[in-house]
Amino acid sequence: MNKKPKTIAAPAALRRSAESKLRTQRNGAKADGPADPKRLLHELQVHQVELEMQNTELRTTRDALEVALENYTEIYDFAPAGYFTLTENGTIQMLNLSGASLIGIERSRLVGKNFGRLIVAEERPLFTAFLKQVFASKEKQTRDFELESKGPARLAVRIRAQRSANGTECSAVIVDISERTLAEAAHRASEIRYRRLFETAHDGVLLLDPETRKITDANPFMTQLLGYSKGQLVGKELFEIGLLKDESASKEMFRTLKRKHEARYEDLPLKSQDGQIQQVEVVANLYLEDGHPVIQCNIRDITARKLAEAAQHRVEMLASTNRKLEKQIDQRLAAEASLKASQQGLRNLARKLITAQEEERKRISRELHDVIAQTLTGINVRLASLKADTGSTPELLQKIASTQQLVEKSVDVVHRFARELRPSMLDDLGLLPALQSFLKRYMEETGIYVSIKAFADIEEMEGIQRTVLYRISQEALTNVCRHAKATSAEISIQKHEGIISMEVTDNGKGFEVVGTGSAKKNNRLGLLGMRERVEMIGGTFKITSAPGQKTTVRVEVPATIEESKKL
Repeated sequence: MNKKPKTIAAPAALRRSAESKLRTQRNGAKADGPADPKRLLHELQVHQVELEMQNTELRTTRDALEVALENYTEIYDFAPAGYFTLTENGTIQMLNLSGASLIGIERSRLVGKNFGRLIVAEERPLFTAFLKQVFASKEKQTRDFELESKGPARLAVRIRAQRSANGTECSAVIVDISERTLAEAAHRASEIRYRRLFETAHDGVLLLDPETRKITDANPFMTQLLGYSKGQLVGKELFEIGLLKDESASKEMFRTLKRKHEARYEDLPLKSQDGQIQQVEVVANLYLEDGHPVIQCNIRDITARKLAEAAQHRVEMLASTNRKLEKQIDQRLAAEASLKASQQGLRNLARKLITAQEEERKRISRELHDVIAQTLTGINVRLASLKADTGSTPELLQKIASTQQLVEKSVDVVHRFARELRPSMLDDLGLLPALQSFLKRYMEETGIYVSIKAFADIEEMEGIQRTVLYRISQEALTNVCRHAKATSAEISIQKHEGIISMEVTDNGKGFEVVGTGSAKKNNRLGLLGMRERVEMIGGTFKITSAPGQKTTVRVEVPATIEESKKL
């Protein structure tokens, strides 16, 4: 049977013994006494405890290192910036997840790739120079670059790199500054726009230092407004350029600005360099610019507005007068409308009178022709029968013959009056035969040669047009005989585009047309009568003449006449 092993010393005692022995060994102490088995066993047990303690310490250290490594890896991979380890030629040896996410390529695909290929082509030489500078110096180097991107916008980054202690690699921290770059670009654009507005504004603009109350900048319009150059304005206070009346007023404005951050003056006198006084409106604001307080004064010339307000006041004063004038104008318009209505009434009455006159002429003409002329003809027949009576004496026969001559002459006179009043030929045969008959007698009586031209279907006109054209021709030729001292005349009647036009032209001495619109004594119709007769059927009447030149009477009437305008 195997012997039962000896009981091993208590762990606590062994631990204390081991710790003592360990301290002795560490202090260079040597064990005393001969090496017997019991002592060797005890030493082995102590050594075992030592190994266990060292193993426990190593496990604790390992666990701590693993935790630290895990924490470091998490911090390294998910840091807000990209971390890269690069060789001297730019090859990527190591990078964190944030760096891969920033580039937009998987980490495994980036390791071993040259970082310079990620830089935009035009900046790659600059990156090569940057790497040389990093490896040539122990100090950190920083520079901004743009990376290639699949999107429309490039990725702007800031690279801060430092060479490692062994000099074979460098650590690079890469930060995305795209938003900052855009913000800076927007800020620069905003500054450019502000400066452009500042320079081109049509109001005067002054910038002042709140502490010194002195002008630091002025736009061109302000220099024009005051007549000072920018150099003359900068460094002066407002009262020194004639904007505020004195220094106390200037200080009061600054106190108001510090308290309310705004001050407004509706009406201030501004004296320019040449002594001209202008009325201006001032709006001052206190605000921060890059953390520094700035006062901006906007000065607007309101001289024109003041003049406009004064003019408006005068306009308002004249408003009542204008209203009175408007009432008077309304009354005058009403009177003119009433007068126009009266004139229209008179015109209508004239038309009725002319119509009645024409009808009366027609009736009298028929009476003369049908009654008196027939009666006279009957008398002449009875006288002829008396003359044939054989019982008549020579003296009686002589008287009868004389009476017959008087009767025949009376018949001719009656026929002539009948024709002049209303030629039956106009109603029975038409306008052209009536005119030709009239012209034949006219030329025989006056010796003035008259020719006539007319369109083919002239007789298709309505009776009203025929009557008007006949009367105008008759009156115009009568005036030629009485006043023109002409030797010839011409009548032309044409039709075109629904209008019938007639011109009566003579080669007489002519006359001044102005002032000839009224009827004259012994003028049966007169120019006014001719015009009235034409206008009452919707036509136009015009006379063209001058002293020493021919005279033309032109009439235009519509081809068809409304029933309301017919005679």
